[in-house]
Amino acid sequence: MRYLKYLRFGALGLALAAAACADLEVTDPNDADAARALRTAGDVEGLISGAYNTWFNGVYSANGPGAFLSNASFQHTAPWANFGMEFYGRLPREAIVNDAADQFYGNFTRPWFYSYRAIAAVSDGLRSLEKPELSAQVGATNLARDKAFGYFVLGMSHATVALLYDKGFVVDETTDIAQKQEPKPYKDVMAAAMGYFDKAIQLAGSGGFTIPKDWIATDVDLSAADFARVIHSMKARYMVEVARDPTERAAVDWAKVIQEIDAGITSSFVQNMDANRNWYYEANDYATAPGWSEATYFIWGMADQSGNYQLWLNTPLSSRQAIINGKDILIVTPDQRFPQGTTVAEQTANEGKYLVIPTNATYGTTPGGVWQRPDRGTWRWSYYYYKRYYAYNAFEDFHMPEIPISEMDMLKAEGLFRQGDRAGAAALVNKTRVGVGGLNPTDAAGTNTSCVPKLPDGSCGDLFEMIKWEKRMEGAFQGLLIAPWYFDGRGWGDLYRGTPLQFPAPCRELQVLQLLPCYTFGGSAGDFASPGSSYKWPGE
Repeated sequence: MRYLKYLRFGALGLALAAAACADLEVTDPNDADAARALRTAGDVEGLISGAYNTWFNGVYSANGPGAFLSNASFQHTAPWANFGMEFYGRLPREAIVNDAADQFYGNFTRPWFYSYRAIAAVSDGLRSLEKPELSAQVGATNLARDKAFGYFVLGMSHATVALLYDKGFVVDETTDIAQKQEPKPYKDVMAAAMGYFDKAIQLAGSGGFTIPKDWIATDVDLSAADFARVIHSMKARYMVEVARDPTERAAVDWAKVIQEIDAGITSSFVQNMDANRNWYYEANDYATAPGWSEATYFIWGMADQSGNYQLWLNTPLSSRQAIINGKDILIVTPDQRFPQGTTVAEQTANEGKYLVIPTNATYGTTPGGVWQRPDRGTWRWSYYYYKRYYAYNAFEDFHMPEIPISEMDMLKAEGLFRQGDRAGAAALVNKTRVGVGGLNPTDAAGTNTSCVPKLPDGSCGDLFEMIKWEKRMEGAFQGLLIAPWYFDGRGWGDLYRGTPLQFPAPCRELQVLQLLPCYTFGGSAGDFASPGSSYKWPGE
């Protein structure tokens, strides 16, 4: 019947009541029966092995929410309407428009649909592997591999739903899809994801298999031990980033997070993003494209030591731009990740490790190339472009960290800080603060003689702010839908007032599954909206 077809090949379709399903009892000769379609080990392997790519294309497509979440967290900004960047980057903030007729409905719902497609595929595959004739074809070693990878994808997909949406459905090979499924709160969905990750780790512990590189976009096959390390690190990430506000983030089991980090990767987990092989990091491509992207001053400006940042902040929002009363708003800083010098000419000639003042000769644009549409807010305008992934934008073939080791270091630093080990946290901060940024080291007391970051109120950031700074500087655009600043920002309480803290379940699903009414979050007076940033930006 059509319900079952929707379940397997659509996105969710899991909450239709049995009575409601009876209304759709129509024979469909084009609806292939899974039991017949999955007749060989190769059939099952193809279904399970392709599910991670399905999940990947749900979260890293430009048609997902990554680009607008990046704008909403000030990781980058653009005045262009594409992908909801301008709309969901507006000040004051807009609520999520949970209407299938809205032009950006597909952007905020895409991870939902693709995650559940991956879940449906893996569930069918794992269910088939319970059949003795198929498991015998697969063999013991590959059976462990296929199940481990399947549970990993179930973990990734459920974790993504929990990360973004207020509720979701927990579905696996044991779920009776003929019965009505009730949505569960995001914390319960994340708990289920952790359980799937643990099953994958347990199976990987048996060893003896490798994960083919084409399954997960790596340059080489992953050993079972390396695969387990990736999963441990994913667990640590999602345990923290699911938090909706500072209270939830503080309540995270940080001892467990540190345990997972210590069992996890020892160097960045890097994937080979090649658009020609359907591994296209498209959201990053557009979010870091010259002429599309600028590093707005809200967060990046905290590197400045000249007073330009405070001048920019203390100018009314409607008058903020990259030049105020004839003065260039330059970030003058000892942080080597930024251009060096005190004039536009000096900074153009002395690129930073990560940020530059772009030129047509090298980047095909200048800052003025994005100084357009003043009606959409000149506060978006900046002199700076984030160059770190320019090569990917130029060639669409790039090695990209899905989990940068700096992310694990800074999550551990945050955990140590919250547990009272300030010296241990400072040592981790100094790895990139000194080694990459060229800044003076900090210590257990939070000494900040470089005064980076320098907060909007003019004070030098303490040790916790230095942890946040290093996590932002080193992890920008890597993993987490290319928008890690958004998820950290909501957990730290740093998102601009009115920014949605989560997405509603898609309205179209609620209509089909008879779970009305539709609802939304965010906006100036909406539910689950940021109450205002901890930085207390003027005009907020």
